[in-house]
Amino acid sequence: MRGFALWRWWLVVASLAICGFGLAMSVASTSSPFDQIMGRIDAQFWGQSGPPPEAAAFQRWVYGAWGATVAGWGLMMAFLAWVPLGRGEPWARNALAVSLALWFVLDTFYSLYFGVWINVLLNLTLFVAMGLPLLFIWRRMGSPA
Repeated sequence: MRGFALWRWWLVVASLAICGFGLAMSVASTSSPFDQIMGRIDAQFWGQSGPPPEAAAFQRWVYGAWGATVAGWGLMMAFLAWVPLGRGEPWARNALAVSLALWFVLDTFYSLYFGVWINVLLNLTLFVAMGLPLLFIWRRMGSPA
């Protein structure tokens, strides 16, 4: 059970990190920690001049709403990893896996389609960080519910 406990904790911590990233994006997407990410996204759509003022205002709203969504998703995943996954309930593992897969496929598709490579790299990193622990605990929990 030691391996299961380690990977479960990993999922909880990674999920809380996702939640924290979402909160930071929601309230501070225009601050310097996000300059690298947002600058690369802006350059893909508007070149080096950056977005026009109307688009920049829209971006502040989108990043605020997107950050809030990411924060909520991360918190929900942390709760699922902490409580029902801790009880060994396979449905929690399945919910985490399906949620992760759906996000990854759709988000990465659109990032590839629009050439936003920094987001593709971020997605791959997050998918590995969350997917590996799920893979390691999959068989320990029995067949899908």
